[in-house]
Amino acid sequence: MDEYWSEVFRKEYLPKVRPFPKVRELFERIHDDNKRSVLASSGKKADTKYYIDLLKIGDLIDGYVSGDDADSSKPAPDIFAASLEKLGDISPADAVTVGDTRFDIEAAKKAGLKTIAFLCGGPPESALREAGAIAIYRDPTEFLAHYDELMK
Repeated sequence: MDEYWSEVFRKEYLPKVRPFPKVRELFERIHDDNKRSVLASSGKKADTKYYIDLLKIGDLIDGYVSGDDADSSKPAPDIFAASLEKLGDISPADAVTVGDTRFDIEAAKKAGLKTIAFLCGGPPESALREAGAIAIYRDPTEFLAHYDELMK
């Protein structure tokens, strides 16, 4: 059933997906700040690669992990543990994630990571705050506008 719905999504909906404004610019800012990044998604590897190409960020990230690289999906910490492995010698205390669901925040917390949350994923701010987000922004554009305040 999972494979069937994945195929329906790929054929019917994936071609209609559009990136939020300023996503590439945000990744450029992170890259220009000499911070390393890994795109982590619970989605399938092919879908994750599709998003990287859609966002045009392949040259700005240090790699990616997908649901195919994890034994369990969020809220299990597997995706974030795999991301830390991809980055190499970095302490979870020195890493920050960005997510848009309470599952992202819960999974990151289990891996020892802090999370910046975006409201554009749909959950209310109260749910993201209650889950433990260290900062909450409307979307990538707002985070980019406040990047220096949080990331320095």
